Amino acid sequence: MGGCTYNTSNDLEAGPKDAPVHRFRRYWQQARVFLKAYHHFRYALVLKRIQEKKEQTTKKVRVRALAVQAAHVLKEGANQVQGAGDHFLIQPDKLAKLTRTDSGVDVLREYGGKEGLAVKLKTNLDNGINEDDNLPQRRIKFGSNEYPRRTGRSLRTCIREALHNFTRIVLVIVFVGSVVMGILEETGKLGWRDIFSVAIAAAIFILFTGSAAISDYTQDRQLQHMIKEFKRNNIQMIQSKEVIRVGQPVLVSIGEIVVGDVIPLKSGDEVPADGIFIGAQSLSIDKSRITGESTIFHKDSTRPFLRSGWRVADGSGTMLVTAVGKFTESGNIMASTNSKDADKKAPLQVLLKEVSTFMGAVGFLVAVVVASVVWSRGYLTGDNLNGSHPIPGDALEEVIKISLIAVPIFVVAVTEVLLLSYDLILLSSMKKINADKALVRRPAAYATMAFCNNLICDKIAIVEDEGGCKSGIKEAMKLYQSAGIKVLMVTHDNLQTAKAIAMECGILGSEASDVSGENLVEGKVFRELPDSDRERKADNILVMAESSPQDKLLLVQALRKRGKVVAVTGYVTDDAHALHEADIGLAMGSQGTEFVKENSDIIILDDNLATVAKVFIWGRSVHEKVLKVMQQQLTANGVAVAINCMAAVYYRHIPLNAVQFVWVNLIIFGLGPLTLATEPPADHLMSRPPIDQGQPCIKYMPWMRLLMKVGYQIIALLVINFQAKSLLKNYTSDHATKVKNTMIFNTFVSCQISIQFGARKTGILDSPLYWVTSNSVFLGIMGIILAIQFIIIEFLGKTFFIVRLNWNEWQFSLTLGLGEVFFAMLLFAKYLSQRNNH
Repeated sequence: MGGCTYNTSNDLEAGPKDAPVHRFRRYWQQARVFLKAYHHFRYALVLKRIQEKKEQTTKKVRVRALAVQAAHVLKEGANQVQGAGDHFLIQPDKLAKLTRTDSGVDVLREYGGKEGLAVKLKTNLDNGINEDDNLPQRRIKFGSNEYPRRTGRSLRTCIREALHNFTRIVLVIVFVGSVVMGILEETGKLGWRDIFSVAIAAAIFILFTGSAAISDYTQDRQLQHMIKEFKRNNIQMIQSKEVIRVGQPVLVSIGEIVVGDVIPLKSGDEVPADGIFIGAQSLSIDKSRITGESTIFHKDSTRPFLRSGWRVADGSGTMLVTAVGKFTESGNIMASTNSKDADKKAPLQVLLKEVSTFMGAVGFLVAVVVASVVWSRGYLTGDNLNGSHPIPGDALEEVIKISLIAVPIFVVAVTEVLLLSYDLILLSSMKKINADKALVRRPAAYATMAFCNNLICDKIAIVEDEGGCKSGIKEAMKLYQSAGIKVLMVTHDNLQTAKAIAMECGILGSEASDVSGENLVEGKVFRELPDSDRERKADNILVMAESSPQDKLLLVQALRKRGKVVAVTGYVTDDAHALHEADIGLAMGSQGTEFVKENSDIIILDDNLATVAKVFIWGRSVHEKVLKVMQQQLTANGVAVAINCMAAVYYRHIPLNAVQFVWVNLIIFGLGPLTLATEPPADHLMSRPPIDQGQPCIKYMPWMRLLMKVGYQIIALLVINFQAKSLLKNYTSDHATKVKNTMIFNTFVSCQISIQFGARKTGILDSPLYWVTSNSVFLGIMGIILAIQFIIIEFLGKTFFIVRLNWNEWQFSLTLGLGEVFFAMLLFAKYLSQRNNH
């Protein structure tokens, strides 16, 4: 028998005794084969993963290397751009001296003439800038061909300025503190509803105390919008210019012109930048749009310098640009005017600020006196504010209660938001004056029109191009005379021509005194006078002949030194200094240059002095309306302080609190000015002299009428304060006091509505029904005020520390409040019919 044989068909069948060993060996061999295959497969996977990871790492390294390389390239490029000017062999300020100084010829000779200058500027006199030239480098080195312009302030800037006002911050803290203490004193706790009420009241108060920021921002936005619309509709600007680059003509925008550009010029072209004439022929240059002189100047190789804004009258040639933007002569003028105080305050703004400061000081003093009197009364009688004897530990509570009396008196007296009404009236008038062919660029100057007593005008504002006075000029001159405004004409014409024009248009009368030597002067004579003699001479001048923009500037300065408020018109670039020096700068919108418009306060779109008269009417109307708002504020503040003081001393509590007065301020300073803004200017405004800015405002206040209004309101509120308890005998003592205070508040608000009726134009006695119904906007606003007052009393009592009123109480308080209108009609019927003539 040979070897053993195994049954391979079924390993589970019984076999020889060593069968398990053989089966184990066979399984082990199979396992080894499987494990070996597994290890090979696993190794292959690991190798694949390693390879993938290696490739990913390589990619990352390559990406990082490329990023580093790109950053290095960008850095090198930035360094090249930053140091781009190093390969130019001339500095921009020295280059600008070529056209801005009398030694330009000597400077050009130092540079080696036109050819040497071209080499230093890396350009070619025939082919212009090379193709590989880096234009951004030139703009960084020599600037861009754009002038710096005034931009409006952002909302963030306006808010930051408002938050820096210490008075407003103190008012907000004091107001919120008084409201919180009032709720705690009333209820003994501060729930979420109370917190919500405090938040609403604080938000309203912050809105008013910070209203200057919102008003300034809105004003800037409105101005920028109107200026953009004006430029879009009225200004024809040259958008592009042909330059020579790489020997080929290229059309570029005016702002893309750079130093080193070669520009062809022909008859009728305007010079787009400062430079030198490099043509073989000569050019005839018209400088009238810059200096106002109508003389034609010739430019050639001996007199090669050209200035931005000049116009080619005749001839053709090419120029090499040597200065652009702020480095040009015009840019230098723009920079010098922008560096001055462009936001100088108008006299009316100064007046309102003084009134606000004065009222705040008076309110603080009265609050201290009232607090001292209340404390002294308690100290002398030995009673606290509740009428009971104090106990130890009540000192702090007594101080808090006295503060609740004194603080509202101070808050009520402050008129910090008086400037809000000024801004609202001003903005509304600015929109309406735009329809009368005038665009206001600086509101402060617009409000100064009421103080203006001297108007300096150019000949183009009164004379047509073909000769003869413009339409409406003679009537406008009579209007200026009745308004106390002296009109002075400056012109480049000779003395005899200027005299004839002035007599024809009504500047000079036919009387011998009007045409004497004192009224007429030549520019060169006026220029050579000593300062003191020039100031005396300026008082008598009516016509200045053969004058330059510099003579106009000297005239403005002389008049202002004499205390005059001066308005001046201008249309050429060199007038910018005179316009900026004057209190009101008026640019001619049709014939004026873009440059002079940028430096003006008001743009007269039709170049007519008769339109300026309309601007004067609107300016005086703004002043009159703001004074009316000031009268309303003084009346309301005087009444509120008086009533609170008397009640504090007599009852040791106040009926009118700070929260209620916030709503009263909204009526006076918010909705009130809107009603006044809807009223057109009164007809009599140009029949009285200008406001004297050296006189105090009390001179122009109708004190008798104001005192009678204050007297009526105080009597009406005292009737309720001291007699209302007999009318409220059905209430408990505590509730009767709350109802009485609510009726005082309701009557006080009704009185302010009555004042709004009295602030309107005359005519109530002639046709009362038409007078009431003629202004639908006014009636709508008055209806809104009454509706909000109803909501406050009926639904917001906790916020305003008041209670609901029944019909009889409503009727009684409204009758007393609105009865002020009829009181004024009965006592001042004659005065009301003539009120605006005084």
